[in-house]
Amino acid sequence: MKNAIKKIVCTLLAVILSVSVFSCGNGNKEQTPYVPDKANGRNQTITDTDVFLTEPDGTTDYAILLPAEFTPTHSYAASEIQQRVYDASNVMLPVVYESETDIGDNTKFISLGATSIADASGITYTRGDLTRNGFRIESYKDAVLIVAPNTSGILYGSYRFLEEQIDYMYYAPTEVRTGDFKTTGIKLKNFKYEDWPDFLNRYVYNYDTLQDPQNAARLYNNGYDATAGGGKYGEGTWWASLHDQSLALQIIPYDVYRASHPDWYVGGVGGSAATNPQICYTKALYSKDEYEKGDWSEAGYNSASAPHGMFWTFVYNLINNYIAVETDKSFFQLGMSDNTVFCSCDQCTADVKKYGRSGVALRFANAVADEVEKWRQENCPEREIYLTMFAYLSIVDPPTVKTTDENGKPVWTPVDPSVVARDNIVIRYAPIGDYYMFSLLDEKENPNSYNAINGWKTVAKNFAVWDYRVDFASINAPFPQWMSAQDNIRIYRDMGVTDVFHQGCRTSGGTPFITMDNWVRSRMLWDADQEYFKLADKFIDVYYGKAGDAIREYIAFLTAHYKWANVEFGYKAHSHFAVGKKKKYFPVEFVKETEKIFAKGYAALLPLEKSAQDEYEKYKTRLDVESLFYRYCKLAFHHYLFDRQELYKDVKVIRETGRKKDIRVWFDTFDSFYSVCDIFSLQFGDEGDL
Repeated sequence: MKNAIKKIVCTLLAVILSVSVFSCGNGNKEQTPYVPDKANGRNQTITDTDVFLTEPDGTTDYAILLPAEFTPTHSYAASEIQQRVYDASNVMLPVVYESETDIGDNTKFISLGATSIADASGITYTRGDLTRNGFRIESYKDAVLIVAPNTSGILYGSYRFLEEQIDYMYYAPTEVRTGDFKTTGIKLKNFKYEDWPDFLNRYVYNYDTLQDPQNAARLYNNGYDATAGGGKYGEGTWWASLHDQSLALQIIPYDVYRASHPDWYVGGVGGSAATNPQICYTKALYSKDEYEKGDWSEAGYNSASAPHGMFWTFVYNLINNYIAVETDKSFFQLGMSDNTVFCSCDQCTADVKKYGRSGVALRFANAVADEVEKWRQENCPEREIYLTMFAYLSIVDPPTVKTTDENGKPVWTPVDPSVVARDNIVIRYAPIGDYYMFSLLDEKENPNSYNAINGWKTVAKNFAVWDYRVDFASINAPFPQWMSAQDNIRIYRDMGVTDVFHQGCRTSGGTPFITMDNWVRSRMLWDADQEYFKLADKFIDVYYGKAGDAIREYIAFLTAHYKWANVEFGYKAHSHFAVGKKKKYFPVEFVKETEKIFAKGYAALLPLEKSAQDEYEKYKTRLDVESLFYRYCKLAFHHYLFDRQELYKDVKVIRETGRKKDIRVWFDTFDSFYSVCDIFSLQFGDEGDL
């Protein structure tokens, strides 16, 4: 009886949500290009003309013009325009170089960057106008000018030109669309268009974007390592190599200084964090009063003896080994090791009582920031240099006190003036312990992040965010972050966050709906006013074809199911919840209902099997990927309720799909996907039979 009730609840909620989650659900509707809902105060005027970029007869008078001083990014942007225009029209626009071409009075160009035509137009494109990644697209005489403060903006402006001009849209490496102008020719638009992102640094991070920086660039992500593409994908991130858990391990390396200065560290020798220590913040902070700074000469600072003390050694190494070397970077993280170890020496214990753990860390960061700012003003006043404090684990909570005002409204105040962050400090907030089914400002469901966000806003004005979109202990289980993604991205925007790092699984493909989420989040990190499910609806139509309605129904069903699990068992989408390992969350009714939904998807694709075999295999494989989890639940939790021959088929789909999609791990990062397949094969059928 109880299982029957569960089934009824899940099914009813799914029906309700299938109407409300998505803006529309007709998988057979006409596929139109994605168009932003609003301009966000930008001038984005585009009108039609009668001028042909490519003629109906397959000719063109136009070329792509590169400036006299061009970069690999300019060349790559030109090749992207060239290829996509060819895809749409079968016409190849030539690429010409201003340094080798007598342009004369000819302006029939798609002009990239600081060409003489752009100079003659008087168009402006400073960072003050457009921020670092913004761009302008403007018609001038016969030309279309794409200009930007930096090369990344040139690339993004080129993609936006293609989106508006030929209905181009990049969804994924295997799904790129353009309009069809092969018989009609392409009529050039008239542009008065500008745009810039809501977030300076954008990285929707997972296996796909990590392995393929080209994919990341086409998604308007700039958090990748630009050197991976020979510089052709733009500048990449403005974060230095100091961006992760790095403070103890990189700036003052444990293996260099531990012998002579064991008191600098905690959790090192003989401790649980022997290879991942933390530093003693108070030793670093107060040691600057114990030693003279010296003359910044190299002698002593990098030696094991380090006679100048911990603080000045730290500052010297940070500036000379990182800031002065990575001159194209602006953000240098004072990270922490990935554990909850915190120093318990007498001074730290006393300071923690007074300032809190995060206050102790922030006081140290402020002291370092003061020295870095002095150095910047003396040596490179034109540079922007920020130090980031990683608000994570033991120092995630802000050094503030929450009270209420006379009207009963909450008020947060610093515990001490010394814990107010300097202007060149960025707080990088990483709410790893929060519940991603809900808004981070949901006071009831996420009281920790509600207090943390409001508290940090009280003591700092610069923010970055490191959040999560995967259950690391159940990598291949659906993680219902889609329920809160829109709210949280807008919260970040309204906080003034400059950098967003959406962490997924970096070691393997196969996280459910990750390709969809990559695209949707990437669009929203550029324009946070976009709607998550409106974007998802568009993606689903394109990426899953005629199986799109089944995918929509499945996401609605999952949404309802996780709400039921929340009520029944308290499930809240934690990044280390291990939900997929627990049978109680996925009763047999879940498997049966999911199986019915996927049966609809496979049936919708069947007409393609004979008429369009390649299309059929493409969409079927994508559907297979999303089916992996319910098949796992069937095999792991409820196999005794199903026919053995049927289970053979499930094992085969899991194994073959894993090979096609390079799925390496299943749940925990260290769980081999193929080991799981082997277990299933031995239990339910010999691999030779598959």
